[in-house]
Amino acid sequence: MTDHPAGRRGFVQERVVSFADCDPARIAYTGRLADFALEAIEAFWSDVLDGESWFEFNLDHGLGTPFVKMEMEFSAPVTPRCKLSLHVEPAALGSSSIAFRIEGFQERRSCFVGRFVCVFISIESFEKIPVPGWIREKLERRFEIPKPAP
Repeated sequence: MTDHPAGRRGFVQERVVSFADCDPARIAYTGRLADFALEAIEAFWSDVLDGESWFEFNLDHGLGTPFVKMEMEFSAPVTPRCKLSLHVEPAALGSSSIAFRIEGFQERRSCFVGRFVCVFISIESFEKIPVPGWIREKLERRFEIPKPAP
């Protein structure tokens, strides 16, 4: 866990924003920011679950985690001038879903905040399933996660 500039604790992934990530306005292309957030969630899983990520979820455990909601609010441009820190934390853990809060910072300034919600499914049946116990246990041991609103 790492300290957030905003004072909270969670997982942090840093990345370089390259020229190829930018649009003609010389800032990061909006679609790439969603990609960055998804990459950070995958890195979060790998960190929290000792190397288990979406690849292992699918192939080794027969789990899928399709996203059912993605929203982002932008407050400052993301540029290739400095590293982008992506702060990931579970915002809610339901019976079969997890919501992530992701905040992107450059030079300790918040550039965007996102909320990404996914549901756990069986790859075989494509039916919703409860959050697997081994995943819930590791998440709850490491984070104080609010219950989702009814």
